[in-house]
Amino acid sequence: MKKKIIMLVAAFSVFAGVVSASSINGVYKGNAIVKVTVNGNEVKSEVPGINLDGTTMLPVRAVSEALGAEVKWDQNTYTAEIEASPTFKSLDEIARHLKNYNIHSVDYHTDGSGHTEFIAIYEGVFFMGNENEYNETVKEIAKQAITLGTTDFIFADMLNQSVEGTTDNARAFYNGKLTETQFFDTLIREDIEEESELDS
Repeated sequence: MKKKIIMLVAAFSVFAGVVSASSINGVYKGNAIVKVTVNGNEVKSEVPGINLDGTTMLPVRAVSEALGAEVKWDQNTYTAEIEASPTFKSLDEIARHLKNYNIHSVDYHTDGSGHTEFIAIYEGVFFMGNENEYNETVKEIAKQAITLGTTDFIFADMLNQSVEGTTDNARAFYNGKLTETQFFDTLIREDIEEESELDS
């Protein structure tokens, strides 16, 4: 009898150890939570990733949006459609692509703290001429910031006028959480005229 008790205690200890190890991030509805990161940044959502019977189950929308993809839900067919944004292997490829938008050069900046910027320099002066072309260029630069996984993006022209935005807001726009007007309202715009007023 004593031997059986010892064996039961030992078995319980092993089981408890497995449960403890498998639920290091907590438990959601009886399943161990799985921590998900994309490019080193933790993906957070209302429903977390879980381990279900040895299979990792992840929230499609949260992970897809973190990767810069668009998720559409069809209520009639109960179908989740994921549309991936175009990806590029290097800044050089992005620069070649953005030549179609009159972008002179691009750069990637980091200060080592986790804050990163995608910078695009316009070949000319914006806030002049075709506003629709300007808007499309800003949206494309924001899309490339999503692709690169930077925290922010900066669009500047040859006169150092600039528009700055966060990639989180760009992602929200491309996934339908912000309208185009709302997205442009989040951008920080610095004009030469504004800088001149501050200097005077």
